[in-house]
Amino acid sequence: MTILFSQYWDVNPGEYDDYSRFISEEFNPALEKLGIKLVGGFYVAVGGGPRIVAVATVKNDMGLLAALASREYRQVATKLMQHVYNYGSKLWIPTGMFRDQAYSIQTGAWKFNQYYDIVPGKETEHNRFVVEEAIPAMKEMGVPVTHGWRLSVGVGPRILAECTARSLADIAKAIDTSEYRKLSRTMKKLYTTNFSSRILAPTGRLEVPYLIMSMMKNF
Repeated sequence: MTILFSQYWDVNPGEYDDYSRFISEEFNPALEKLGIKLVGGFYVAVGGGPRIVAVATVKNDMGLLAALASREYRQVATKLMQHVYNYGSKLWIPTGMFRDQAYSIQTGAWKFNQYYDIVPGKETEHNRFVVEEAIPAMKEMGVPVTHGWRLSVGVGPRILAECTARSLADIAKAIDTSEYRKLSRTMKKLYTTNFSSRILAPTGRLEVPYLIMSMMKNF
């Protein structure tokens, strides 16, 4: 089972260059060596902070626990704290609606993430609405729901519905439709509490090395 490990933070004011060098040259390579596969780096373009979101996957919780308990992780995490504030992390497990699809680097992908709790006693109705109405409608609007996650460790709403688009314009076009407004109203009125959403823009920090590596395979 794929487990999503998300970390988020704000960069210390005036330290972006040092922070950027540290992330590219030390932090990201260290996590990869520990088996924490980085699949996305994002800025929060619209919505609440912290402003940076780093997303990684691991194959199982024991592998992640071993990595987080290692001396190498403690050292690189300590260095990270010298560059950032408002740090937090969460572990997400698949909801099961997407049959644990592989989660890999999606170059240039924008995310439209929706977070909420399901109204107690409404789980079955919520799942039926999502499968029969929300997922088909979001796909039709060009912003498909690509993964569903349930919060396992961390604080905040328990459900993450992750939608993917190629641009901010695609997301804006979708949420400006009467179809989206109807879906959103129904979710908030009948099935969810603590509903919020964020639009995440790719940093490119992971995509560029990934593309170069893919190109070099042909030489």
